[in-house]
Amino acid sequence: MTTTNQEPGILDGLLIVDCSRMAPGAVLARALIDLGARLIKVEDPRGGDPMRSCPPLVEGIGVGFCVYYRGAESLRLDLRGPEGIAHLRRLLERADVFIESFRPGTLARWGVGLDQIEARNPGLVTCSLPAIADDDRRVAHDLNLTGLTGLLDQLPGQRLERGDGRDIPRVLIADVTTGLLAHASVLAALLARARSGRGRRVSQPLLSAPLPLVTWAWADRAAGGGGVLETMLAGRVPAYRCYRCGDGKMISVGCLEPKFWIGFCAAVGRPELAVSGLDLGQRGQATADAIAELLATQPRASWLATLAGKDLPVSPVHDLDDARSEPLLASAGLLEDTPMPGGGYLSVPGPTLPSLGRTPVRAAPRLGQDDAAILAEFAPT
Repeated sequence: MTTTNQEPGILDGLLIVDCSRMAPGAVLARALIDLGARLIKVEDPRGGDPMRSCPPLVEGIGVGFCVYYRGAESLRLDLRGPEGIAHLRRLLERADVFIESFRPGTLARWGVGLDQIEARNPGLVTCSLPAIADDDRRVAHDLNLTGLTGLLDQLPGQRLERGDGRDIPRVLIADVTTGLLAHASVLAALLARARSGRGRRVSQPLLSAPLPLVTWAWADRAAGGGGVLETMLAGRVPAYRCYRCGDGKMISVGCLEPKFWIGFCAAVGRPELAVSGLDLGQRGQATADAIAELLATQPRASWLATLAGKDLPVSPVHDLDDARSEPLLASAGLLEDTPMPGGGYLSVPGPTLPSLGRTPVRAAPRLGQDDAAILAEFAPT
């Protein structure tokens, strides 16, 4: 396991007030914490962020919340009442960034609309995370958004025509991508503020997040092609696909460049197959079948040993357990020892920006853990 550096981050001294809920805001929050910002997580007294209750639990806190909000502070505020709103106003008067994911119009209805906030703090950067758009109150989740943009249809292994509910993505694509794109938007807005002295509003709708992942496929389809499912990047050529070895374990072969495919075919003892590595037709399928039959004769470890040192883009296809012990991740500094509530550490992927981020030494807070200290610091003067 690798622990990242504890040097001050580039956002050291900046105050982030986070009123968001669930994964998009959490991904953004973690990215900003990684860079050294102080983040106050404002939570509903009635249970806090729903991520807190998502199993498995560590010391009574959802492990996702533990990982994303390590280093944060937790403040309980009832924003449906005047006292909570008054506390939020005082926080925002001194904040650098405000993250919110309320339905459009909710803040204004509570008396803390963005116009009012900015009048009190002209340097504030506000990041909104609506589902669809700033003026659209409809709700949507990750599955809806990947479906609306065409991304779900382009993912391999889908059984959408059967409608049996299986093989939907096991990761949150739109939610996580929203957080990462919002991170870039916030950093850009902070740079603009450094130049002009004024903050700005940025909005990263969740619906926008899958689009960068399907831009090439959209363009391909618009130009008369078949989208990603019909290209060489979709496993339709022998040189770019996954193969099952003799022990049932799989390897990924990414030998798109001719020199790599030639080297691969030579290494496995079938140099005559090098001419059809990028063939989309019947000859390519015959080549892929021949490679599949060959690789099925030996276990994966044997083939990886054969290919070792050949400088080829061939790798094992890991499950999560294997990935957690992959030495390349540790040697590249991409893992961190995240502090956990109650003591101890959990090895997880490291800071969002590895070259700039660091691991906070403080575990994720319990709900309302910092109420007294924060309310005293931001008390009316």
